[in-house]
Amino acid sequence: MKKIMIIAIVATASTFVACKKERTCTCTYNNSGSSNTYTEITTYDKTSKKVARNSCTSGKSYDQAHPADIQTRVCDLK
Repeated sequence: MKKIMIIAIVATASTFVACKKERTCTCTYNNSGSSNTYTEITTYDKTSKKVARNSCTSGKSYDQAHPADIQTRVCDLK
């Protein structure tokens, strides 16, 4: 009975522990004023998926000097 209880506690506790491992974020940038694109790869060591996902985000940014130029960032976390 004690063995079953210990196994159940360990199994329950392991579900709360985040799996920390190496994760790779690949972002592709496109500028609206140019046909150039470039790719940036960032590696996160021993990081939970949630933390890496918060850092690896897609979106748009605007250049204050050239408001018509929009930079689009598309990211993929693996």
